[in-house]
Amino acid sequence: MTTVQFPIAERAPDTVADLAMGMRLSMAQGREIQPDELFSHLNKANLKAVLVGGHAVNARTGRPRATVDIDIVAEKPKKVVDLISHAYPHLTVEDHPVVSRFKDTDHEAIDVIKPTSSLLFKRILKMTDVVKIGGERIAIPSVEAMLALKHASLISPWRKVEDKYTDGRDFILIVKGAPKLNDVLLKELGELTCPSGGDDLLTLVADARAGRTLRI
Repeated sequence: MTTVQFPIAERAPDTVADLAMGMRLSMAQGREIQPDELFSHLNKANLKAVLVGGHAVNARTGRPRATVDIDIVAEKPKKVVDLISHAYPHLTVEDHPVVSRFKDTDHEAIDVIKPTSSLLFKRILKMTDVVKIGGERIAIPSVEAMLALKHASLISPWRKVEDKYTDGRDFILIVKGAPKLNDVLLKELGELTCPSGGDDLLTLVADARAGRTLRI
């Protein structure tokens, strides 16, 4: 059997540059609303939120990818929903127990996640780093918080299998891009997802660090 090996290119994450690159990739997909614009509205209204999902992942992996929507955890989701409805009247909104979802025709545009839906989401609001894109302050989860969010997606029984493979890719790249992690904090965050979540999260981190296949 003949195999072809291409050079493997790896680089350390550049939080601001990679977040900005992910936004450009998203715009190339025809997504007009970007995190810097959304956070401009949030900052002016003094409403606290944390960018999560694909855009936040891009800031931590060193290998940005396109994403079609913006995901935020909002401290005061009702007020944020009102703000977004006023700022983007062309979007429709669906209210669900975990999230208020804004759509542009059939495409998801913005997910406003309710912190009361999960102890982890509530904790994430207090575990952020702030970056500036185009002069706008954007809060993103710390590396440990980002890994805990990905872990929650990986073990969710409602998550589609194909999405879990994307989560696994993201998880591995985040671990590889973070030479130092707080294991005590990771275990604490993992326990917010499920009773054995702390040990499971640490095992996944060790597997990713060692280049072993993640058990998802």
